[in-house]
Amino acid sequence: MTSPTLTLGSILIAYSPTFSLLLLLVLQKPQLVILAVCSAFAYLLSALLSSVVWLVTSAIGNAIHSNNGDDNDGDDGDGNSNNAIGTLFALAIPGVLCQMIVRCLFVNGYFKVENVIRRSVAKHEKEEIAAHNANNNNAANNNSNNNNNNNNAGNPPSETNALQLQLNDLSCSIAAGCGYALLHALFLYGTLLASESGESGSYDEGAYGGGGGSTGYGGTLYQASCGGIPSLINGALISCMFSVLDVMWMMLCFFGMRRRSSSSPSSQPNNNACASAIPSSSAGPSTIASLLRGITFRGLTDTPSGGNAAVLLVGITHLAASLVLAPNGYEDGCKISLPLLGGVVLWVAAVLRRVVAKGRFLPEDQRRRIQGMQLGLGSAGQTHHVE
Repeated sequence: MTSPTLTLGSILIAYSPTFSLLLLLVLQKPQLVILAVCSAFAYLLSALLSSVVWLVTSAIGNAIHSNNGDDNDGDDGDGNSNNAIGTLFALAIPGVLCQMIVRCLFVNGYFKVENVIRRSVAKHEKEEIAAHNANNNNAANNNSNNNNNNNNAGNPPSETNALQLQLNDLSCSIAAGCGYALLHALFLYGTLLASESGESGSYDEGAYGGGGGSTGYGGTLYQASCGGIPSLINGALISCMFSVLDVMWMMLCFFGMRRRSSSSPSSQPNNNACASAIPSSSAGPSTIASLLRGITFRGLTDTPSGGNAAVLLVGITHLAASLVLAPNGYEDGCKISLPLLGGVVLWVAAVLRRVVAKGRFLPEDQRRRIQGMQLGLGSAGQTHHVE
């Protein structure tokens, strides 16, 4: 019987990473909540796109199979194996590509919105400074009033800098990853959880009333792919690891798209952050060299080629995470797939840690802004980064 405690424990395993980040980070700031909701919608679009691609490819495959007729009737064993492998790649590759495309488009769209916000803040700062300067000119004969107005003139830029400090790539990438991961986890695990938790409602004052569950006959669901543990736990572990991966993939995508949209790591922050990627032949190592550095845990370069490598690394590890679940199609396959999926999580975490540990995750203008806020510098030198 699927007890309520098993259901509750499975929910905590599957959703605790994303809910923890949501409660501790995202819900503290309304800007991050909006970003998380938008990223969840982006996952919906990627799921819709991959579903359409699968419908088209499956229809084409069925048409080809029907045209072939019974040519392969005598090759049932090899044919089934080939069909399984073909179905695996037909599902994994388009699904990963669709998610990659939508994820990159979402990040690029965020950069465009960020650029609009920066220009609006810069315009507001200029208007505030002009208004305070006008007040200073009107009160030029009163030195005390001049001093007070001069002090007040520095407040608006300081306030806007504090607002922009909340919209750095680190916090925004985590917030976007949380929204993306939460909806992905709901789609990945919600159906199984809903069918099995239906049996939890069959308890009346601690006594099992019968029925319920995914089978309709009661009992806890076990599958041949993982006969040692309930399917709820197996699915919860997979959902948990993919949630962590979704957050880290979004962070790497922010890092990569930011570097691709800038000419160099030392480029002025006044440049359009959403410009097209500039060829990286003269900006450090090549994309392949940067990719090899990232894969071997030597860090990603703070260059456009490093950004390209980060985006490619997201796609490679996403495809690997999808393919390592293939053993679940065989008896006790979870004994292979779960450790392999955990290895992919550790792999991506090690790559991301090298990027963050070297202080390269944030772009140069955001690093200067944060350092200026931490050092308590005056507003005079902190207003140009938004222009």
